[in-house]
Amino acid sequence: MDDTIGDVSTFLWWLGWRFEMGVALAVVLSILFGATTGTGIGYLVGLTSGLGLWYLGTKEIDRSYWTLLDPYAEYTKQVRRTVAGTTPHESTYTLNYSSGASLFVTPDERYFTTTVFVGDEAVTFHEGVGVDMVARVPYSKDEATEIRYEWLSSIQYEKPYVRLELTSGESIRYYANDRPDELLAEVGEHIERRSRDIAEETAATGETTDAGKMAERVQREFN
Repeated sequence: MDDTIGDVSTFLWWLGWRFEMGVALAVVLSILFGATTGTGIGYLVGLTSGLGLWYLGTKEIDRSYWTLLDPYAEYTKQVRRTVAGTTPHESTYTLNYSSGASLFVTPDERYFTTTVFVGDEAVTFHEGVGVDMVARVPYSKDEATEIRYEWLSSIQYEKPYVRLELTSGESIRYYANDRPDELLAEVGEHIERRSRDIAEETAATGETTDAGKMAERVQREFN
């Protein structure tokens, strides 16, 4: 079964991502053309033809990469709607990440999306939807992690990660190209509010609250 996506010229798309293959093709063609003609011009024509085909491949990628990113974006929305139906939340954020660069090619080699659901009691990170641009194959990790606010001591952005510091001393990281200011602010407020609530409950009762006891066990949750 062919799971590839995108309306592209398959050979040029494949070649455009691989400069080393363009060089190899140029060498092979220069040898063939040079041997056939027996002149330096033949070698030059072969070399130019090989590199020219590779360059056409990069232009094919730039021309048609949106035929992959558009369905990827649509699938991301579908997954977000599905997960939102079973995940308590007040607001939703999207963390986009891309990596891998090729010479003269505009898009990156890989794209990945993590959806964040911010609720009253916890924040949930759903990983996610991605696409391998080189292979033209979409994929879904489909893994959700719920993190209660009493388990968290802070949230911050350290490019290229959103880093969540746990009360256990451990940390969890999620890739993000850009700093998600609104997400950091909202989750930070929840962490501070929950911390105050736990402190007040502990002061009032003189005992560690159930939430505090749960926070003490958080390391086992993520080990």
